[in-house]
Amino acid sequence: MNQWIVKFAQKLLLLTALAIVGALLCATMVRFAPGYGIDERDLDFRLSQSSRDAIRSEHQLGGGLLHYYGSYIAGLFHGNLGTSAFLQRPVAGLLKERAPLTARAVLFGLVTAWMAASLLSLLTIRFQTWALEYSATAMTGLLIALPTAVVALLCLYLRAPVFLGIAVILLPKLFRYQHNILAQANAQPFVLAARARGLSSNRILFHHVIPVAWHPLLALFGVSASMALGAAIPLEALSDSPGMGQLAWQAALNRDLPLLTSITLFVTLATVGVNFLAGTLHERRP
Repeated sequence: MNQWIVKFAQKLLLLTALAIVGALLCATMVRFAPGYGIDERDLDFRLSQSSRDAIRSEHQLGGGLLHYYGSYIAGLFHGNLGTSAFLQRPVAGLLKERAPLTARAVLFGLVTAWMAASLLSLLTIRFQTWALEYSATAMTGLLIALPTAVVALLCLYLRAPVFLGIAVILLPKLFRYQHNILAQANAQPFVLAARARGLSSNRILFHHVIPVAWHPLLALFGVSASMALGAAIPLEALSDSPGMGQLAWQAALNRDLPLLTSITLFVTLATVGVNFLAGTLHERRP
């Protein structure tokens, strides 16, 4: 038990380090991107030279990038994420407003996609008819060919919630992985032996196939949560949903370094945290 607590603490420290490094790397890319520090207000010739100097100073990082790194990390320990240069509001308040909307969309989309993919996978493994197999493959193949932008436009046109778009994007990927995992478990020798003994198909599926496939499916859940979060950002941005995706899009367009760095930190923490939780549950299995 003590050894497991030590490993848990080590992974927690690694999670925090990865999140901070990801956020700072994002800040580096934004800082050295072409056109950084250029403001359209600087082109207004009605402004005085002192006004132009004040505008240019807004985009400076104090003593440089390392100085920004130090001030940002120090602010993290005090709960201060800075102020958005574009919206002129505290970044922590913006994240507090937008994060619940994105988290709800990701959760509902993840649950919907898993329910649909699991049902479709179980049906194809249970009945194993060529019509059902080819129909499921054709449907998921059509969905996986849809670009995220097309899914977002369909959601906007049909006035569908964002979580349905996330489910549509995740469904074909989840079905293919789940179907392959269940098919491999269904082909194990002990499953063939159970079938030879005359056990019913339902008993074989729920007592022999699913218990074997449970642990790979648990690992798949961590990956799918990351995919859902990644799909939510462009969907919210393109469908103009007031979530983290729209906020990230606005921050990127306006080169809002404090806001963009904090969003990257949030997304990295969520992604690594879900995978960390799935890995911990996998290690604690009996």
